[in-house]
Amino acid sequence: MQFYTLQQASADLGAVVSRAVRNHEEAAIVSDEGSVILVSQQEYEMMQETLRLLTDNRSLAALLAGHALRDASHVEAFLSVEQVFYDLQD
Repeated sequence: MQFYTLQQASADLGAVVSRAVRNHEEAAIVSDEGSVILVSQQEYEMMQETLRLLTDNRSLAALLAGHALRDASHVEAFLSVEQVFYDLQD
């Protein structure tokens, strides 16, 4: 993560945004009032989806069960898309 003062970020905003989008590089912009983090829209959407999955009890349980199976070297073969994502079906 790169850190910028508000003045630095303002002076070079195009480059700061470009690095966030192209390189997935977060930028912390610091001011006297506090700090903000600049991330690409794609990164933001992925974070939102992760938070959504982690707050959904069924999805979280399925994720943890999958990790437990993987850690036990038990991997199901040839599952359909529907079988893999059964817990996301309403």
